[in-house]
Amino acid sequence: MKEHEHRLKALLTGQQFDEYEAESEILERAKKCAQAYSMATNGIAVLSDFQQNICYIYSGKLGVTLGFPEYMEDKNSAFESAIFNKIPSEELLERHILELRFFHFLKSIPASDKTNYNGTCLVHFHQNGHILPILHSTRYFHCHPNGTASLGLCTYTPFPQYTGAITPNIINTRTGETIMPQQYEQYDCKILSKRQLEILSMLAKGYGSKQIADKLCLSIYTINRHRQDILSRLNVTNSAAAVEIGLRMHLI
Repeated sequence: MKEHEHRLKALLTGQQFDEYEAESEILERAKKCAQAYSMATNGIAVLSDFQQNICYIYSGKLGVTLGFPEYMEDKNSAFESAIFNKIPSEELLERHILELRFFHFLKSIPASDKTNYNGTCLVHFHQNGHILPILHSTRYFHCHPNGTASLGLCTYTPFPQYTGAITPNIINTRTGETIMPQQYEQYDCKILSKRQLEILSMLAKGYGSKQIADKLCLSIYTINRHRQDILSRLNVTNSAAAVEIGLRMHLI
């Protein structure tokens, strides 16, 4: 799971920011919004500055109960690792997959519309033997004209106990429309080419590069190049992680 988290961080912080200067006015407005959210909901709001690789964490009473200060900065990462540590690894993986899907989904829409959407899922915090259901939401607070997301806002809000399943989804907060998984599966399929999906499927069956090359009548060099491209597009660092992501995203 750490591999997925590492590559997802690299995906967001590795965007092309050099055309732009820091926009301090927008950042200050975003900080005020994050602070107001945490106070109004008693939840936690995390403002991620992908350009500077810094995150600002604002905690309402829930965060304080969990041992976080009302305000903290992490100048070493744009992501809230301290909060991720409170979430079971299986749910954290689902959360990271949702953000990966969210990132690729937003590539398909105009830059001016990107901040209208958020990704939402249910996670649980484990604290002193208690399991707390938490509604988690992620969105991009600010995007540049070329579509680059410079500021992200993640929120964690106390949620009622619920025994049923809550499907991770993407929501247009301007129209209220929910983009259900079956609606954005089409974007999942665009992450990899038809040939890459074919190779990933063979990797899932345990085939090595030479076996795949023989079956597809391609050179081992070509297969290895495709494998590297698969790792890059799925933001993982090894084939086992690529297969796991492919299965979770129903690509294979």
